[in-house]
Amino acid sequence: MTDHDVAQDPDERRLSTREAADRLGVKPETVYAYVSRGQLTSRREPGGRGSTFDAREVDALARRGGRREPSGAGSELAVRTGITLIDRDHCYFRGVDTSQLAAHHSYEEVAEWLWTGEMRRGIRFTAPHDALTAARRAVDALPAHTGPMDRLQVAVIAAAAADPLRFDLSERAVLD
Repeated sequence: MTDHDVAQDPDERRLSTREAADRLGVKPETVYAYVSRGQLTSRREPGGRGSTFDAREVDALARRGGRREPSGAGSELAVRTGITLIDRDHCYFRGVDTSQLAAHHSYEEVAEWLWTGEMRRGIRFTAPHDALTAARRAVDALPAHTGPMDRLQVAVIAAAAADPLRFDLSERAVLD
């Protein structure tokens, strides 16, 4: 501990890049990727050589994201989030192996279950008519040589623009 640490308000503790990386369970390069994506804020201390990070902000990111923890198999990592665990060669959603989910449930059933916590057999998603129409028109306007990924990107953007609930983040609107 340095004199600087003693004089500093404990609520404003700054972490080095290495300390932030350790708390997040990532490489230092990933910490800077978080900064470039706006997920973390860095600051250079006067006379310091590297960036520093607000400990509370780092901890909040660790809680939001998937903190990586050492698994039982040496250097392998396990990633755990609120609903997901990736450990060695298995992935689990809400404690259920994803290969079992895929074998016994449709995409829509699993998505509904992840969003609501309720498994509803036979559920099917349908696109809103206006969104589907906008997506089809936009894709139809593309040149014939346009690749499938470009078509998909244009379709998603057009469908989103036609969605009147796109800015409504209420639980009901998101589920719809």
